[in-house]
Amino acid sequence: MKPFQINPLGAAAVFTILGMGLIGALVILPIACIHWTWNEVLSNYSVLPPISVWQAVLLYLAMATVLFLSGVVQIEVEPERTE
Repeated sequence: MKPFQINPLGAAAVFTILGMGLIGALVILPIACIHWTWNEVLSNYSVLPPISVWQAVLLYLAMATVLFLSGVVQIEVEPERTE
């Protein structure tokens, strides 16, 4: 079996692109779901007007803020001690 040589800079670039794509998907997919759910599902069953993508972004941020302030999601940063 022949060993496969990997360029470290190329591997770092590929993993960076994949990581940013994953982070982007975790932000874009919920916004798209909020937008689609509001416009297609809720508008059919109530008198709510359709929303734009920017309003879906604001709803996403409002829900994240409510989860953070209610204590459901906690973000803690602890610096390392260097002695």
